[in-house]
Amino acid sequence: MDDLDERLSTLIAEIRQNPAKSRKGRTARDKLLREIQQLPGLKKSVHQDYPEALNRTFEWVSREIAKFEPRQSSVSKSLVNWINGYLGWRIQDLYSPDKDAPISLEAPIAADIGETTRLELLPDFTLSGLDGMIESAQKETIQRIGRELELYIEEDPEGKLRNSYPRSNPECNCQFLSMRRVLKEPPDKFRDLATELKVNYTTLNSHWKRNCELLLQKKAITLGYKQEPQP
Repeated sequence: MDDLDERLSTLIAEIRQNPAKSRKGRTARDKLLREIQQLPGLKKSVHQDYPEALNRTFEWVSREIAKFEPRQSSVSKSLVNWINGYLGWRIQDLYSPDKDAPISLEAPIAADIGETTRLELLPDFTLSGLDGMIESAQKETIQRIGRELELYIEEDPEGKLRNSYPRSNPECNCQFLSMRRVLKEPPDKFRDLATELKVNYTTLNSHWKRNCELLLQKKAITLGYKQEPQP
């Protein structure tokens, strides 16, 4: 472990060990945020309000850092990937006509492949019947549910996503996979994730299809999606 990874690990451990409002807890958070601002690889934007997106991201990091678990041998790289999963959406907010409105999955956005939509950038988010639900839903419902499903994946309040993983592979949990397959733009490939996590490709793919997609589908339905009747 290099010096940077050691500093980050020490600060995260201090945050977990001390109450958020305690002096030690606040000091550790402040130091960690200063370290994060210097990390290479954080998403950038030329938008004039980029500092606003960055500030919102740092506020989120401050609230959620105790939940962070490194997914790579490098703590700093894993932390950057974790932060970018949230920061990327905050940057997209800046280009929304109403920055405070929920994100529409159908809104056009710029990508390396040209103008597309968030829905089109989620090719593997093909839950049974979900495409039909989205197409038949009202635009306002899509916006609300899109944001709420995003937050559900990020926060996993009941722990259902992070507690669903193949036997002996807790790092291959549904929350991590959803962050990398659903929220990340562009999504990571299963083969790359299998290599990173040192998990058999078939095991990872099967777990995603049988467990993670089912959990996300159930949540989508509770948020208001109406599943199309099967012909």
